[in-house]
Amino acid sequence: MKVKNFSNIPIEFLIGSCITLSSEDEGRVVKQVCMDLDRHSIILIDDEGNGMYWESLQHAEIQFQGVGK
Repeated sequence: MKVKNFSNIPIEFLIGSCITLSSEDEGRVVKQVCMDLDRHSIILIDDEGNGMYWESLQHAEIQFQGVGK
């Protein structure tokens, strides 16, 4: 399923989701959601502590796992 409008997705749904950046990528599990107030952007923190800015995920695939843990 392709989602075109992410403005109505609760942030809790992002926690625990798996983000795949390319076909070779094994995927990254989102452990935390933060805000960069200077850039007015959402940052997703993966299970290794790496941050991914929301706008950099335009071509990523996100597999939702359900409500955050």
